[in-house]
Amino acid sequence: MFRVTLALVLSYLVSSVWPQFQPAPAAAGVSGPTHAKSNGNQPTPGTGTQTRPAGRADGGHCDIGVIPIAGNLFWIEKLGPTTFNNTHVRAAADGWGLDDLVVSRVRAAARGAAVQRIAFSREELARARGSASIFRSADSRMKDFARQVAAGTNCDRYVVVHRSTAGKPVFGIGVVKFVSLTDSRTFLFVLMHIVVYDGRTFELIKEGPARNSDESLLARAYLNPVGGPYRALDERSFPASREEVAANPILREGVRALLTESLDKTLPGLLGKTSR
Repeated sequence: MFRVTLALVLSYLVSSVWPQFQPAPAAAGVSGPTHAKSNGNQPTPGTGTQTRPAGRADGGHCDIGVIPIAGNLFWIEKLGPTTFNNTHVRAAADGWGLDDLVVSRVRAAARGAAVQRIAFSREELARARGSASIFRSADSRMKDFARQVAAGTNCDRYVVVHRSTAGKPVFGIGVVKFVSLTDSRTFLFVLMHIVVYDGRTFELIKEGPARNSDESLLARAYLNPVGGPYRALDERSFPASREEVAANPILREGVRALLTESLDKTLPGLLGKTSR
């Protein structure tokens, strides 16, 4: 499952998703993303440049280093009876502080441990994207990225929390409207994956998708519309344009709640004793 998930994630890395993740800010607090222009005057989330944060290696020893890749990318998906009816729009969830939230939930799950946020730059993400090759496995590329951005830090374990998929036609964080010939259904979704590496060898310790329920694999495959944490929404909450997303409190609070629930349920098991 780990290799399959990473293969899917890194296929997005090669094309378009990784460059849109929000790099961690050098200082504490929420930092808004920068934008590059695409498709005329429409902004593409998180495609600005950012230099490597200064002083990343000055944090001393820590128990857990967190590499949060939640960012500001929000998908607006409409999936119809055929692929010709499908639309996929990227929006910027500015000011939602999702990376900060990831770090805070790791701290809560590892209460008493010294937790350090590991910053990374746009250039490091670009290099990770450029390193993709059919001759290197997906898990080795993810491991290399974690090793590179953690260089100069000294943590016993490193935790990567990144956007993922669950075998359904949605990815990461967003809202989807399924439209059939007779009705439509709208869901908010937050699909994240957690990977824990040994701080010295960067060997995999534990990994797993962030879940907010105990549903079985069979239930997730056949009964869960997105394959992971979701919330049904009134159709009136479906954004008419990408510009509506950032200021929409229903979307913002819904995403933050789903992210919190899923991390709080999953992290304690992954951050327990490091048995292999």
